[in-house]
Amino acid sequence: MSRLSNLLNPPTREPAACLIELGEDRTNPGPLNALVKSIEIATSRTDAAAATIIFEDRRTEDGTFMVADSGLFYRWQPIRLTVDFSLYQEEILRGYITGLKPNFPASGGEVTLELSILDESALLERDHMRKVWGSDVDTTDLMILSELTEGTGITPDPESGDGQKARSLSQDGPALPFLRDRAAANGYELLFTPGAVYFGPKRLEGEAQAPIMVYAGRATNCLSFGIEDDGMKPDAVTYEVAPVTDGATPETETLEPAVPSLGSTPAAQEGSGLGQRFVARLSRSGDEPPEATAQRAQAMADEAAFKLRANGELDGSLYGHVLRPGALVPVDGTGVRYGGLYYTDKVTHQFTEQGYRQQFELMRNATGEDGGLAAAIAGSSGPLKSVASALTGLF
Repeated sequence: MSRLSNLLNPPTREPAACLIELGEDRTNPGPLNALVKSIEIATSRTDAAAATIIFEDRRTEDGTFMVADSGLFYRWQPIRLTVDFSLYQEEILRGYITGLKPNFPASGGEVTLELSILDESALLERDHMRKVWGSDVDTTDLMILSELTEGTGITPDPESGDGQKARSLSQDGPALPFLRDRAAANGYELLFTPGAVYFGPKRLEGEAQAPIMVYAGRATNCLSFGIEDDGMKPDAVTYEVAPVTDGATPETETLEPAVPSLGSTPAAQEGSGLGQRFVARLSRSGDEPPEATAQRAQAMADEAAFKLRANGELDGSLYGHVLRPGALVPVDGTGVRYGGLYYTDKVTHQFTEQGYRQQFELMRNATGEDGGLAAAIAGSSGPLKSVASALTGLF
């Protein structure tokens, strides 16, 4: 079969399934898998990954229930949820059962057990802690993160940034909200993945995920795709700079977005001919050091640059991968202006009788395909990476 024929007639895929594994020994529920009604897993670059599993439950002759009384499901039971694509597997969530909701309606044939699950970050919300950080001038935010995750099985990602240092910080509460505050102060993400946590800026360069294909014939894996192109976000952020001498008039500094553009035309450029720029103002917070205010202003400018938001749904079996928040993904089939690289914000995975679906939200700070489809896919991972080579050789 020719390379073009392979491209236009991609191999079929087996329906994907979700594997449930319990405890440190990763026990499979076995026959109880047949009683699963639905599984939903919500992942995000800003919030903890959370899942809900609903089982049909059945009363046995001795009065016990097959699922609730199986002894497999209890509070803080470790659990893993993995997608089985037949030839390979990809883990979505690793965490703990944090709640159980048995439901006993009038009809005994409609009894259910609902499991609530959170990722490993749930361990960082169990203990209330009072501590002052930063007494050592060499203490960085990354060092604080490392100390707070010690003993949890969560390892800081080696690509994480150091963050700020040499500032006295008071923690009065669980570790997780404190760490999210530190991430926001740096313009960082706090992104938990199985066994690890990334504390750093958006990763807008490097390898992309497998592409989302819209209107691509038999290669199509996207069931729906919509875009909101928002013009009511600021193009820059200004903040006050403390005067050098007492009594002097405070000066202001304006910061532009400082992150790579995911396209040929940065979003902030559109509307520049109006004569008056769209600039937001950031106020200093209390006794915040000037460098910390500047860091917050830069983070605000960078985030506001993402004026394009996309949402849609993938056929998970056809896509063949777990779409992950906090990573790049190419989109093809949406035209020149809206095609190209996007940054993944949220993904909700659903396993039902209708199959495996991934509902996604993407974001982008530019328009235009920068380098075209072949270049976007060439930097991606997964089986469809070979499409780039086929396109390059054929045209």
